[in-house]
Amino acid sequence: ALELGGFKFDNARRNHVLGAQGVSAPRVKKTGTTIVGVIYKDGVVLGADTRATEGETVCDKNCEKIHYIADNIWCCGAGTSADTEATTQLISSQIELHRLATGKAPRTITALTMLKRKLFQYQGHISAALVLGGFDCNGPSL
Repeated sequence: ALELGGFKFDNARRNHVLGAQGVSAPRVKKTGTTIVGVIYKDGVVLGADTRATEGETVCDKNCEKIHYIADNIWCCGAGTSADTEATTQLISSQIELHRLATGKAPRTITALTMLKRKLFQYQGHISAALVLGGFDCNGPSL
């Protein structure tokens, strides 16, 4: 039988015993931007933190990391802010041109294909990790 997801307390007793023996828990390490996407029956939720850093230095505490692609498609970005901003703006303008040419609302898979092609074209020299989500004729997708 499949178990339900969620937090498990299996290691709580072990951690308590180790703590009593003087073993300290590992320290939390800040690893950079956090971006997430969750798909559910009726839609998609995208989330991101708002802090922009340069190494250990916080440069901006209120940075926008969720980028507009189209009315029904948004994208979370991590990495070099200039790269994520330029890439998402480029795809947004290409999606708008595609919408005008076809006369139809853009599909999420179309934006995804454009993004993949652009990132592949530069062979890893664009420092952008992206989570794309949207709602189109096929329903929600991530």
